[in-house]
Amino acid sequence: MGKVGLTGRRKQFLEKLVDLYRRTNLPVHYESVARALGVSKWTAYDMLKTLEQMGYLRRDYALQRGEGGRSLIVFSPTPEAERLLAATVRRPTEPDEWDLVRAQVGELITRLKEMRPGEAVEALLQKLPRLESRVGFCAHLLGLFIVYARQLGERTRRLVTRLVTAAAPDAEKRLSIFIGVVTGTVIQTLSQNLSLELVDLVGRFLKYFQDLEPREQEMLGQLLESALREPS
Repeated sequence: MGKVGLTGRRKQFLEKLVDLYRRTNLPVHYESVARALGVSKWTAYDMLKTLEQMGYLRRDYALQRGEGGRSLIVFSPTPEAERLLAATVRRPTEPDEWDLVRAQVGELITRLKEMRPGEAVEALLQKLPRLESRVGFCAHLLGLFIVYARQLGERTRRLVTRLVTAAAPDAEKRLSIFIGVVTGTVIQTLSQNLSLELVDLVGRFLKYFQDLEPREQEMLGQLLESALREPS
C-alpha cells in the first residue's frame, strides 16, 4: 500500500508500537498498544493488522504460558518503520509510571510468595509478554528474586542483605550481586528447562539494566533496598 496510506491515525498507532518495542526490544502484544492509547483491543488489532499489510509491522507469535500453550499475536516494527520513525527516541520513565510499576510489582510479590519456585517462574513468564517497558521488565524480575530471597530463611536472608549493602556502592553492582547470589541458590530447585529460562531472564535483565537511564537504575536499586528492609 505504501506511505500514501499512512494517515495520522495510523501513524499514531505505529509510533506507539515502536515506542513500546524500543523500551524492551521485545515484540509487542496488541493489547499493550490498546492500553497505551486508550482504545479497545480489537481496534488496536485491526489497526496493527493494517500496518502489517502496509509493510511497517511484522507479525509473530509468543507462547502464553500457563494457559494450555495458547499463543499471543505480537508485532515488531520492520526496517521500513524504523526508517520512517528514526527521529523517535525512547522516553524515560515518568514518576507516575514508576509508581504504577512499583504497585504492580508489589502485587506480583504478594501473589508469587505462596508459590513454589518453579511455579513462580512460570507465572512470571506468563506476564512478561504484556510488559511495556524495560524498567517494568527489570522491576518484575527483581520482584521474583525478592520472593526467592525471602524463602531462603532468616539467617541466609540477613547474609544476602549484608553482602549486597556492604559490598556494592552503586545500584548496578547491588542488583547484580543480589540476583547472582539468589540465582545460584534457587536454580538448584528448578527443572532443567526452567533453569535455562531463568538464566535467560537474568541475562536480559543485565542487558536491559545497562540501557536504562541512571534515574531508572537508581529506582530499581531503591526498590531492592526497601524490600530487603521489610520483614519476610
